[in-house]
Amino acid sequence: MIANIKTNTAANLSSETGIDTITRLSLFSMATVSGLVGIWSTACLISVMLSNGPSTVVSGFVSALVG
Repeated sequence: MIANIKTNTAANLSSETGIDTITRLSLFSMATVSGLVGIWSTACLISVMLSNGPSTVVSGFVSALVG
Protein backbone atom coordinates (compact mmCIF):
# COMPACT_ATOMS: atom_id res chain seq x y z
CA MET A 1 0.00 0.00 0.00
CA ILE A 2 2.81 2.43 0.82
CA ALA A 3 4.52 1.69 -2.52
CA ASN A 4 1.34 2.60 -4.40
CA ILE A 5 1.04 5.91 -2.59
CA LYS A 6 4.66 6.83 -3.41
CA THR A 7 4.16 5.89 -7.06
CA ASN A 8 0.99 7.96 -7.35
CA THR A 9 2.63 10.93 -5.69
CA ALA A 10 5.58 10.76 -8.06
CA ALA A 11 3.22 10.62 -11.05
CA ASN A 12 1.33 13.68 -9.79
CA LEU A 13 4.55 15.62 -9.33
CA SER A 14 5.71 14.88 -12.86
CA SER A 15 2.42 16.10 -14.37
CA GLU A 16 2.60 19.29 -12.30
CA THR A 17 6.16 19.80 -13.47
CA GLY A 18 4.97 19.60 -17.09
CA ILE A 19 2.31 22.22 -16.40
CA ASP A 20 4.88 24.41 -14.66
CA THR A 21 7.15 24.14 -17.69
CA ILE A 22 4.35 25.21 -20.04
CA THR A 23 3.44 28.07 -17.71
CA ARG A 24 7.03 29.30 -17.55
CA LEU A 25 7.39 29.02 -21.32
CA SER A 26 4.23 31.06 -21.94
CA LEU A 27 5.29 33.65 -19.36
CA PHE A 28 8.71 33.96 -21.00
CA SER A 29 7.17 34.34 -24.47
CA MET A 30 4.71 37.00 -23.28
CA ALA A 31 7.53 38.92 -21.59
CA THR A 32 9.63 38.72 -24.75
CA VAL A 33 6.82 40.00 -26.96
CA SER A 34 6.06 42.80 -24.49
CA GLY A 35 9.71 43.83 -24.49
CA LEU A 36 9.81 43.87 -28.29
CA VAL A 37 6.66 46.02 -28.43
CA GLY A 38 8.24 48.45 -25.95
CA ILE A 39 11.44 48.67 -27.99
CA TRP A 40 9.45 49.20 -31.20
CA SER A 41 7.32 51.98 -29.68
CA THR A 42 10.40 53.73 -28.30
CA ALA A 43 12.07 53.56 -31.72
CA CYS A 44 8.95 55.03 -33.35
CA LEU A 45 8.78 57.85 -30.80
CA ILE A 46 12.44 58.71 -31.32
CA SER A 47 11.94 58.65 -35.09
CA VAL A 48 9.01 61.08 -34.89
CA MET A 49 10.92 63.37 -32.53
CA LEU A 50 13.88 63.48 -34.92
CA SER A 51 11.84 64.14 -38.04
CA ASN A 52 9.23 66.61 -36.71
CA GLY A 53 10.71 68.04 -33.53
CA PRO A 54 9.48 67.73 -29.96
CA SER A 55 7.22 70.79 -30.04
CA THR A 56 5.25 69.48 -33.04
CA VAL A 57 4.87 66.08 -31.36
CA VAL A 58 3.62 67.62 -28.12
CA SER A 59 1.18 69.95 -29.90
CA GLY A 60 -0.12 67.04 -32.00
CA PHE A 61 -0.59 64.97 -28.85
CA VAL A 62 -2.48 67.76 -27.12
CA SER A 63 -4.70 68.34 -30.15
CA ALA A 64 -5.43 64.61 -30.31
CA LEU A 65 -6.48 64.64 -26.65
CA VAL A 66 -8.63 67.77 -26.95
CA GLY A 67 -10.18 66.80 -30.24
